[in-house]
Amino acid sequence: MDLNRLEHILDRAASKRITVIGDLMLDEFVWGKVGRVSPEAPVPVVEVTGESFYPGGAANAARNLREFVDQVEVIGLFGKDASGHQLRDLLTRENIDTTNAIEDQAFRTIVKTRIIARHQQVVRVDREQIVTPSPEQTARVVAAVRKNYPTSMPSFSRTTAKAS
Repeated sequence: MDLNRLEHILDRAASKRITVIGDLMLDEFVWGKVGRVSPEAPVPVVEVTGESFYPGGAANAARNLREFVDQVEVIGLFGKDASGHQLRDLLTRENIDTTNAIEDQAFRTIVKTRIIARHQQVVRVDREQIVTPSPEQTARVVAAVRKNYPTSMPSFSRTTAKAS
């Protein structure tokens, strides 16, 4: 791509509003060191030295876009749980609009935990209920989209994609 064209696109993008719709996840990283192997099973014992949290899934896409665009928002589901509150706080700190993200008591926030030792991922633990959104949840997401884009979306068809 021509660098002048890219610069022109990025200059114009800064003034646009981008809405990211999808699975909102919390990425957790548990950092540590391995000093021994467990006596119960042949697995490394990770001594935790730190933890960090980042927006994941569609929330990560929004975070990446926020580097180039002033106005980014997410539409998706948060659980009404500690992980959901933490993810909303992370997005708010990144100046990502969560006004139309839906907090739902019946939904558990998706959390992907990576255990890192010696700069290598040892294991990933997924806390995710793989279920189809309820008709009520889908209707709330569609209503949020239509509220923002009432004339540009004459019809809406639901597609599903799995993010990991």
